[in-house]
Amino acid sequence: MNSLHNPLLTAQIEILLLLLVACLGAVTFKRLNFPYTIGLVIIGLGLGFLTSTDLPFETLNVLTLSPNLILYIFVPPLVFESALNLDNRVLLKTLTPALILAGPGLLVSALIVGGSLAWLTPLSLGGALVFGALISATDPVSVIALFKDFGVPKRLTMLVEGESMLNDATAIVLFDLVLAAVAAREFGVDTVEQASVNVFVVLGGGLLVGTAIATIMAYSIAQARHNPLIQMTVTIIVAYASFIAADHFFHVSGVIAVMIAGIIVGLYVDQRLNPDVRRYLHEFWEYAAFIANSLIFLLVGITTAGFIFKLGVSDVGFWQSIGWAIVMAVLARAVVVFGLTPVSNWLQRKTEPIGWRFQVVTFWGGLRGAVALALALSLPNNFPNRELIIAMTLGVALFTILVSGTTTGKVIHFLKLDEPPILESLGKAQATVLAKREVLRYLHKLDAVGLFDEAVIHTLRQDYQTALARAEDEVTLIWNELKTNPGLGRQVFWLQGLEIEQQAYRDLYDQGLLSEAVLRKLNLLVEAKRDDVLANKLPPKMPPMWATESPLEHFAVKHLQRFAAGRDWCRKRRRHRSMVRYEYHAATAYVSRKVAQRIEHLEAAQAVEPIIAEDCIQFYHSKSKRAFHQLSVMGTSRHELAIALQTQVANHAAHISEEEVFEKLVSEGIIPESALGEIRQLVEMESRQL
Repeated sequence: MNSLHNPLLTAQIEILLLLLVACLGAVTFKRLNFPYTIGLVIIGLGLGFLTSTDLPFETLNVLTLSPNLILYIFVPPLVFESALNLDNRVLLKTLTPALILAGPGLLVSALIVGGSLAWLTPLSLGGALVFGALISATDPVSVIALFKDFGVPKRLTMLVEGESMLNDATAIVLFDLVLAAVAAREFGVDTVEQASVNVFVVLGGGLLVGTAIATIMAYSIAQARHNPLIQMTVTIIVAYASFIAADHFFHVSGVIAVMIAGIIVGLYVDQRLNPDVRRYLHEFWEYAAFIANSLIFLLVGITTAGFIFKLGVSDVGFWQSIGWAIVMAVLARAVVVFGLTPVSNWLQRKTEPIGWRFQVVTFWGGLRGAVALALALSLPNNFPNRELIIAMTLGVALFTILVSGTTTGKVIHFLKLDEPPILESLGKAQATVLAKREVLRYLHKLDAVGLFDEAVIHTLRQDYQTALARAEDEVTLIWNELKTNPGLGRQVFWLQGLEIEQQAYRDLYDQGLLSEAVLRKLNLLVEAKRDDVLANKLPPKMPPMWATESPLEHFAVKHLQRFAAGRDWCRKRRRHRSMVRYEYHAATAYVSRKVAQRIEHLEAAQAVEPIIAEDCIQFYHSKSKRAFHQLSVMGTSRHELAIALQTQVANHAAHISEEEVFEKLVSEGIIPESALGEIRQLVEMESRQL
């Protein structure tokens, strides 16, 4: 059968060819140290020009960018993968500037672009405002792909990603409203009022749809505890169902729906699933984003080249219009970022402001791409100057991708935003020291076995001793640098201690030895201590457990227990709170002692300054001693409760140990993998009987 007469086979061939090109491009551009996604646009332009020649490349014309392809196929996995990996704590801190840039900022940008181009180009005011609305939003597809290639600080990444996803929704709403007003030839107060209402409806509706679908699907994920394939499939359904339900059926923001669904699923994955499944899901969605990014950037280049050949315009005014569109889009972006970010800093006076370096990168990294192009291509065929608007959109998108995109890395480097934080540098150096010491101990064991020639062991030992000396020198160099700023040195070390503490709580939870409720409380307290450290309040406060409760919750519990002390539900509630408190103190006692020992180990390995380590060690020893005292008091006053909880934890620890033995036996081939499911069922039945 001729593939040219089989559209499905032809599309399949094109997708495979594009993926092959993307893979080869990824390897090549990594070696050239060139941004991968931008390189794909350049390759796409070349492929697009080849399709317009007499060479046999007509297959590449089958799959073309369209609004539905961009919005319903590519956008959901890209936004979902980004939301799945969002750091919610950092996102909340950057939410105010992101909302300001995505709301008032987008409106200001659309007015600047639209008003100026109505005067500078053949577009009418209505057409220019339509273009201003579609081109003013930074494209999440482009931005998310680009910033992952650069090691920018997490706060800057959250700001750019948050703004991108939010202003995508507001841009679509504004585009639809301006387009409707142009069609009805009505501009006035009523139009502005309707726009304001629609923005809230679209954003709020997207939040509700995404929350509802993610909450329902979370139950399905929980039911497939030992089947990551089903859990992965459910997350795919969540990503696409959120967008389709919101955008197609409820006519609200699909991007916001996918974003909130991704955040909810991400929280669920982090809190409920074991580490292996978490890693599996994150790797799958990273792969899905790679596929979507590869195809969309290649298709942007191919579509742009094809559009240029199709128009074949030689009119100077046509190209001048594209030039003016680029100038005004960049100028409007500068006005919005540098004009409104200070307003955000003023509103958030108690938090760290968005500095001028972050503002420069936010301005220059505001790429346009697939979403703007999707909106331009969705214009009716009879819309005045449709080809010019599409050409201007492609011009701005290509300029921001090829010029801003290729130079953003240089801007980041010039502003020294790609330098790893000193905490990260210290952690890497300390890890290297400990790893090299461990290897040297292992080489001593190998030498004792007698299976290796002494020369082999001697050569390896010399190599690792040299590497150890270099790592120790690097640690010393970092601490000498920190000595010039003692406050920063103590701050860095305390942050390192808090990282160890938080990871230890996560390990207990992953092992099933800590409940989700207690993990949340402990994480909130760690974050409170981290805020104290960042504010240079050392040592940080040790807030009590009830500090994690809201004032309303604390008030309600206190008075309900007073007026309903004899009720059965109140007794159960009191027992539950006591169990949570006991579990909290047990985790605190264990982890604090572990952190203190870990810091003492670092000090003994000369990976940390003793003067700085002493305060931190004393803090965690004191914390552990107080927690053990609370356990002793509760063990005396609530002996039955303490025994019940200890029995529960001990049984669970025994079950985990048994599960590890079974998995080891399977890996060694002693028992068949097919029998593992049946063994697990028997163990679960025994656990329930116990």
